[in-house]
Amino acid sequence: MTFTAILLGAAATAIALLRWLRVAQREHYLAGSSVTAAWRWIRVRPPNGALALLVVAGIGAAVGVDIAGHSAVAIVASCLLVVIAAVFPWPMRVLGRPRLRWTRRAVTLLTTSVVIAGGAAAALGSAMSVAVAMAVVACAAPAIVDGAAAVASPFERMALERHRRKAEARLARVGPFVIAVTGSWGKTSTKNHIRDLLAGSADVVASPASYNNTAGLARTMNEHLTDSTEVLVVEMGMYRPGEIRELCSWVKPNIAVICAVGPMHLERAGSIDAIVAGKAEILERADAAVLWVDDPNLAALADAATVSKVWSVGARGGDRLDVEVEVVADEVIVWVAGGQIGACPLAAGVHPANVGCAVAAALAYGATPRQIAQRLPTLSAPPHRATVQSSDSGVVIIDDTFNSNPAGAAAALATLGRLSSGRRAVVTPGMVEMGALQDEQNRELAEAVVASGATLVVVGWTNRRQLVTGANGEAIVVRDREDARRWVRGNLGEGDGVLWENDLPDHYA
Repeated sequence: MTFTAILLGAAATAIALLRWLRVAQREHYLAGSSVTAAWRWIRVRPPNGALALLVVAGIGAAVGVDIAGHSAVAIVASCLLVVIAAVFPWPMRVLGRPRLRWTRRAVTLLTTSVVIAGGAAAALGSAMSVAVAMAVVACAAPAIVDGAAAVASPFERMALERHRRKAEARLARVGPFVIAVTGSWGKTSTKNHIRDLLAGSADVVASPASYNNTAGLARTMNEHLTDSTEVLVVEMGMYRPGEIRELCSWVKPNIAVICAVGPMHLERAGSIDAIVAGKAEILERADAAVLWVDDPNLAALADAATVSKVWSVGARGGDRLDVEVEVVADEVIVWVAGGQIGACPLAAGVHPANVGCAVAAALAYGATPRQIAQRLPTLSAPPHRATVQSSDSGVVIIDDTFNSNPAGAAAALATLGRLSSGRRAVVTPGMVEMGALQDEQNRELAEAVVASGATLVVVGWTNRRQLVTGANGEAIVVRDREDARRWVRGNLGEGDGVLWENDLPDHYA
């Protein structure tokens, strides 16, 4: 019986470590992310709160009866614990979405986790039976994976530093003009717009997809930069103060663009002021700055900036603007120095602020208004950012699954109303990583959906209470994305429209 309990403990530990390794990978291997995810499931997703209480009580009981010499009872309690460890949190799958990718870093983290788990089991086994010790270790899998991430972090930084130095050397050798873009949202779109505007007059390389940290930018230089590259356009993201300053220490921008500031990643940054200060680090080494000054925070940065030239961008009619944008019918009209230079289609996912900032960056580089005007009609949104398609049944589909911000959601909701003449639905798990503002922002999103006449379909549990409250109870609640797809197929037809607003991986409750 003891041997069976030990085997069950080993199997449960392996299952739990794989599950939390996948969570850690999705969260960029940050120490603490697995425990944070576990706590989220305990708080918001039944029956995981009950399972957590059973674990606490079960560990206490198993250790107590084991020390008291009641080995048979301790083994039964340990078997119960390992079953809970194997299924917790319910119903997160071990190999769910997205799947675990067996990278070198993932293998290293798993190996480190196994070593820590084995060491912990051996240490605990000196004070209690091996079966109970292994049950305790299995239940501690989220903390073990986080501990392994902390242990591996210095070595991963050294490995990354080798790639970064190689990328820095290549960047110095090629010597392109560097345009760096940051913002709480709109980074990828603005970066792509700059690339497209300059493509007709320069050899331009833009960092792929959302490569916006040290690893992503190093990969951009090492794999995409060519000897003929004249302009390099990159985006820079931040989770913490100092991160953009660190990027700019080796990817030295000639032009720095800040297209938006807002509550995205407020959970980690702590305050809007901290986010503004973190984004402003991109200006410290730049020669010129492009700022969307309709935002008061960015207007203040424009006034305080010490760069040689600030390009102020805003909606038509603002004070002292270098580039102005306005929406007329289905176009974004661009004005420079008081004169209209051209327009681009107001396609789904194309936002005036991003267009204006891209135009200003192109002008700051040296492109002429005429060159820019010729390229403006080519601008489009990146995939999964309010892009539009039609299903076989004639339903208009707006894919905004890579967005999780209030401004983008509002724009996508407006697009839904403009493109669909029939029944409309918004499918969303809500917005995350917004700290103290998250509940309020999700309630306001739900209120806006209901006010627009669309049906709100709430996916999952993470923001369920806030979204249902904001919809005044007028919401459809589904378990996951697959259930949402079934609801859409069963309830929407030709002429109807659906907005898929944000998509969370399944380690969110």
